[in-house]
Amino acid sequence: MCNRCRRPPPPCPICCPPSCCEPRICYCIFDLESAVFDTRNIYRRAVIDIAASYNREVPELVLLPIGVMATGEMAELIVRKCKIPATWEQFLLQVNERASELISNPPLMDGVERLVRHLHKCCITLALISSSCEKLYCQKIRGREAFFEHFETLICADDPQLKRPKPEPDVYLIAMSRLGEADTGNTLVFDGSIKGVQAAADARLKVIMVPERGLPYCWSELSALRLESLEQFKPEWFGMAPLSKEAPRPKPKPSPMVESPGQSMDKQQSREEQESGEQQESREQQQEGDDAGTEEKEPKVVEIAENEASDKEETGSKRASRNWDKIRSSVRKSLRPSRKVEKDNASTKE
Repeated sequence: MCNRCRRPPPPCPICCPPSCCEPRICYCIFDLESAVFDTRNIYRRAVIDIAASYNREVPELVLLPIGVMATGEMAELIVRKCKIPATWEQFLLQVNERASELISNPPLMDGVERLVRHLHKCCITLALISSSCEKLYCQKIRGREAFFEHFETLICADDPQLKRPKPEPDVYLIAMSRLGEADTGNTLVFDGSIKGVQAAADARLKVIMVPERGLPYCWSELSALRLESLEQFKPEWFGMAPLSKEAPRPKPKPSPMVESPGQSMDKQQSREEQESGEQQESREQQQEGDDAGTEEKEPKVVEIAENEASDKEETGSKRASRNWDKIRSSVRKSLRPSRKVEKDNASTKE
């Protein structure tokens, strides 16, 4: 069924190409902080920066479970393990302020812009979820409003229907209900956080995970596919139209230069010399062609002469054989009467 006009196959020739009406993934859900914006290490960096302000260093074993823990649990764990002289509420407030500074203008992930535009062109309905409130979301997308118009549904952390955040599957269930006919068979999720993969798996959705570098593979077992970057993703793996190859950029034309009269005269002389040289070359090629033609004709004349000589020899031999036959017949005729005379003489003697 076509995603725009809701008509059954054969493909609708009015609103979309034939590939968009084939049975495949029809809906995609993107997580803003881990699949659209490259903010995978920002919260981790904020924790390290705030701990360094207290002259403390957070060990790697404490940083690893940050992704699967709630923010309050994470702050309490770091304050206790690192012996930070502050309450966990104060530490969490400072971490959130530092993270908001770092993500005020985050960059897009590699390949996400091309992928989103391609999916929208193929009539695939897109949804966006965010762990930020709507006000912070508007600050994050400032200057990129045209790109985020490709998403038809948005669910923020302060959405009135959202009661439980990740790793609970509520946010994905709400997104599917707002997409219309989305179900577990025709919906694909792009998420890079461990809690997001857990939530999508609990909602029985296929997840493409783009995690942080160095994350152990045991944390991505619930994902359908793990990628280092969205540039590696190929839509045809899930029955969607493949990414079209971009046309090469046209070569820049050389800018016109103002020439002096002396340079123009030199160019005219060089052009005349080139033309005269080309004429001489054409004449030489014609002479070579004529010589080759005469060389080709000579062997033909010799062949014709040899053929005529052989024909003459054949006719001469035929004539000689005919003359020899005439001589034989005349000799035979001359001998016949002598034989009769001998027979007559013999009969008279008897």
